[in-house]
Parts: sequence; structure tokens; C-alpha cells
Amino acid sequence: MFKKTLILSTFLLTLAACSPSQSNSMQAGQAAAESAVSSVQEPSAWHSSSVDISFLSSKINKQLNSITEQSGFGGAQATLGKEGDFKMDVDLGSVKTGIEIRDQRLKDWVFETARFAKAEISAKVDAEAVNNLSVGESVHFKQPLVLNIHGKQINLEADLSAQRVSADKMMVYTLSPVVLDTKSMDMADGVAKLVEVMGLSSIVEQIPVSLHAEFVRRQ
Repeated sequence: MFKKTLILSTFLLTLAACSPSQSNSMQAGQAAAESAVSSVQEPSAWHSSSVDISFLSSKINKQLNSITEQSGFGGAQATLGKEGDFKMDVDLGSVKTGIEIRDQRLKDWVFETARFAKAEISAKVDAEAVNNLSVGESVHFKQPLVLNIHGKQINLEADLSAQRVSADKMMVYTLSPVVLDTKSMDMADGVAKLVEVMGLSSIVEQIPVSLHAEFVRRQ
């Protein structure tokens, strides 16, 4: 009985020794930690803070030598809703090849931006899997996509990785390029014009496209 009383007394003295400020600090720290965990897992809407879309094009010259070059788009934005509705708009007029006249030919002949100013990508994402990621954790998944471009609707699948960088930031990127086909996008006539004016033998119809994007949580 004496031992139990001694233990209880020691415990009470220890509590009494803690100042109110120390106690409040401990409670505040615990509350902050609980809030951070809650904010990571709660359903959230996201929007892109940066989107980097690059693509490769391979040209075959008259000597049948292949030349592969990387280009990209400077204007793209995306959103992911709380229910997993994903949308991305790509400004086709923002294409950058590093050669101004080639940019203009792509816009005029291939993309025909006067008629088709942008490409639209939509998908239904597993929002729960994304929102439940802990900070530093990543998930790899195959995501069905619908691409609307140049008057055509094309079903695709992307091999993606999403990583939770912080409670309010997510990185998303392709693990392997998504391969598009110029014929499927009804761009063969424009590509043929490029082949002729550039004095090439051909331009490869398959175009590998890669994505690297940063998303921030919408408050």
C-alpha cells in the first residue's frame, strides 16, 4: 500500500512540476501533428502550379539517317477535383522546338491552331489513393485517359507516378512516355507538308510524350 501511494505521489509531483506553458506547448504540438495527418488524408482539390510536357520527333533524311529531337509545350494547366475528376488543357500554340519557323509550321500545318487551339485530356482518378498518400510516399498506377485533339477523341493509358512532397504539394510524372500517332490524330497531311519543305525522306508517325507536373492543394 505504501509503495502504491509513493508512486502516485511521485506522478502527481511530476505533473505539478510542468509549467502551464510547457503543457500548452505539448498540447499544441500534438494538435498540429493531428491536424497535419488529417489534412493529408482529407478529400482535396488540386491544381497545377507547373506542367512540363515534352515530346520526341524522329526524322529520316534522304540518306536514311535518323535524327531525333525533343520539343515541348509551354502552356498547359490541369486540375484534379475532390471526386477524382482530372482535366488538363494544353495550348497547342505554345509549342517550342527551338526553331521559330518550325514552331509556326507545326501550328499552321500540323496542329492547325486556327481551328483547334488546344488539346484536352480528361480522366477519372482514384482520389482516395492520392489523398491517402503520406508525405514522402509515392504510388505508381496505370491511368486510362481520354485525349481530345485536332477533332479526334483518342483513348490512352499512361504509366504514372504520384509523390506527396508535402501536405499541400504533389509531383506527378510519366514513368514511360505515352506514344501518340499522327495518323490517329488526323495530322498526316500536315506532317507530309513538313517532310516536303524540309527535304526529308519521312517523319516517324509515332510521337513519345512525357509529363512532369507539380500540383498544389486548393484551399
